[in-house]
Amino acid sequence: MHSLTKLFVTALVVGVLAEVPCRGQELSSYSPSSYSQPSSYSQPSSYSHPDSWWWVTSGVTMQVAGSFGDWATSWKQPEGNSLLAQSSGTYAGRFYRTGTARKGLFAGGIALVSYAVAWKFPKTRKLVGIFNMSVGAGLAAAALRNIEDNPYYKP
Repeated sequence: MHSLTKLFVTALVVGVLAEVPCRGQELSSYSPSSYSQPSSYSQPSSYSHPDSWWWVTSGVTMQVAGSFGDWATSWKQPEGNSLLAQSSGTYAGRFYRTGTARKGLFAGGIALVSYAVAWKFPKTRKLVGIFNMSVGAGLAAAALRNIEDNPYYKP
């Protein structure tokens, strides 16, 4: 496996594992002799399950990681997307500073909108996470395609 791919996979795993909630304290608060809930437990009136944020955070993490992978493998390479290609200068038609700024704004904008939607509409958190995971998978596929096409990565 190529070192850039290893770095990408490691960053993705660390990002996801950092968000896995710890259940030890929650489980220790239950009485082992009965199956009833402790008296201090109260059911929230709205859907605000703490684990639902895990979907959003892991989705945004995957989306940002995919965007980073695509950015890293596109740097100074010919760019097919005219919005990301440098319009003039030495790197005209290639992915350079203009594309970097726009790709960063794109990734940050999706993350910001995802958290805003998840905060305003809590029942959509799982869908927001799945959407972000899908975008991240598409961007990761683009990064892998860049690795295949770029002669720099060939042995």
